[in-house]
Amino acid sequence: MPTRDDHPEIDDERGLPLRQLRRPEHLKALAHPRRMQLLDLLVSDGPLTASQCAERLGDSAASCSYHLRQLARFGFVVEADGGEGRNRPWRWAPIGNHIVEGTSPAERAAAESLGAVLDARNLDRIRGWAGRRTSDPWREAADASDWTLRLTRQELADLTAAITALIVPLQRRTFDGVVPEDSRLVDVLTYLLPRPGTTPGA
Repeated sequence: MPTRDDHPEIDDERGLPLRQLRRPEHLKALAHPRRMQLLDLLVSDGPLTASQCAERLGDSAASCSYHLRQLARFGFVVEADGGEGRNRPWRWAPIGNHIVEGTSPAERAAAESLGAVLDARNLDRIRGWAGRRTSDPWREAADASDWTLRLTRQELADLTAAITALIVPLQRRTFDGVVPEDSRLVDVLTYLLPRPGTTPGA
């Protein structure tokens, strides 16, 4: 039976509750494509039972039930009201995740595995948008841009902080379950990646 001791520590960072993911078992619990799909499904359509998840994902109820229990063990999902066994609904626990840079080989390997799953999910989201953007009524409001900037380390940190400051209140509202009229879920993907091998100030 899972206990609170199994759950990652939660800190309030930048105005958001965030799980501090360092322990390999916490990182590995998320580092599975099906579990990411289940989380995304519960965010958009939950609460859902394992059978309802299976129907939407083309999987078996037993498989979805297993993965939901693994997510629940560490507090990523929780049981919703109503139902028993495989008929019990699950809901997403509205808390963000922060991958803490680990020092041990096991922590680094687990973080890299989770990072690979997250990158693959984000690529799928980009490809999905590319396939439907011409017919989406919100296409004029959406954006897909890339920029190459020469920045100092401090400017890079400041830019990250400025983007975060814009996003946090909207994420907080989403965590709180506030649904403005005519709103949709929007995936915001940010990658601020220093290039390798660039000579500073060259």
